[in-house]
Amino acid sequence: MVVTVAPLTTTVIDAVPAHRVGVASGVNNAVSSVANLLAVAILGGIAVATLNHALDRDLQSAALSETTKQAIEAARGQLVIEPALAKIQGGDRPMAQLILKGALAESIRSVLLVAALLALSAAAAGTLVPGRLPSTSSNKPSSA
Repeated sequence: MVVTVAPLTTTVIDAVPAHRVGVASGVNNAVSSVANLLAVAILGGIAVATLNHALDRDLQSAALSETTKQAIEAARGQLVIEPALAKIQGGDRPMAQLILKGALAESIRSVLLVAALLALSAAAAGTLVPGRLPSTSSNKPSSA
C-alpha cells in the first residue's frame, strides 16, 4: 500500500488543471481515508466471522468439559485468546489451546488471503488503465 500511495497521489494531481490541484488533493485524501476505514471494518468483520465459524466447528467435534466449552465460547467475537485460555485448567487445556490457536490462525489466514486477492485485483486493474495522455498547455503553470 505504501508503495502505491505517492505515485497515485502524483498521478491524480498531475491529471487536473493547476487551478484545481487543491480540490483534487482534498478529494484524493477523503477517498483514501474512507477506503482505509472500510478496509479495517470489512477485514475485521471477516476475521471475527472466520474465528467464530472455526470455533463452532471445532467445539462440535471436540470432547471437552462444559466448563472448557464455556471458556472457549467466551473467545467468540474477540481476536484475543489469552483470557479464554487463562480460564482453562487441567487436562482439557492442551485441546482448548489447540482449538483457540487454530481458530485464530484460520482467521488471520482468511484475512491475509482476502488482502492478497484485493492486491492482485488492484494490480490487474492497474494494467487496464491507459497510459498518460500528452500534457496540454492548460495543465502547465505559466512561466511568466
